Amino acid sequence: MGATEPVYSAQPRPTSGPRPHNGLGVAALVIGVASLVAALSFLLFPLGLLGGVAGLIIGIIALAGGRARGATNGGQATAGLICSILALVVAIFLSVNIGTWAAHNTGTFTRFDKCIVKANDRAAVATCISNFANDVRR
Repeated sequence: MGATEPVYSAQPRPTSGPRPHNGLGVAALVIGVASLVAALSFLLFPLGLLGGVAGLIIGIIALAGGRARGATNGGQATAGLICSILALVVAIFLSVNIGTWAAHNTGTFTRFDKCIVKANDRAAVATCISNFANDVRR
């Protein structure tokens, strides 16, 4: 009777724990997507510009720090970085074009303002608005 039976345990063996996630990677993704949506919405493009800068910085930090700590969600940080860069490109493009348009139409805005101040009734205001619309289209 020299052979012994192996002993089996119902307890699972401890394994190495899951690799850590990078919270900054998730933050970069959320901020990047929100910035891109804001930049594409035209009216909120200034928020897209600010969010794009914040997402870019957080994304770079997340990628650098995540690699050093062995985080498993580098794809989220990369996607956030790409969305932030796209948001910056769109927001800068809109800023330049809207700024250029406003600079070229400064005289039109001034004439409209003076016309509205001098208008005595609704018909005169309507004429001011019509003239403004025609001047802006040119």
